[in-house]
Amino acid sequence: MNYNWLVDMNPTIYGSTVNDMGQTIEFVEHPLKGDEAPIICVCHELEVAALSDFFDTDDMIDGRDYMPFFIDGQLKLKYEL
Repeated sequence: MNYNWLVDMNPTIYGSTVNDMGQTIEFVEHPLKGDEAPIICVCHELEVAALSDFFDTDDMIDGRDYMPFFIDGQLKLKYEL
């Protein structure tokens, strides 16, 4: 997903978390498809964004297996590391 396009669209922010690598991951709504699309994960420090497979943030926060990370610009989940 194009980070600059997403930021320019000013999407609704659902919340954020800090993963084990210290990356702040922001969870946002798709600016065109709304809540009919999976949540988008954004890391502003790395200027990257990616569509997740999740429609709510519950499993992606607080150190759970599905906590998101950006590795080499790609979205990964904790259990994949």
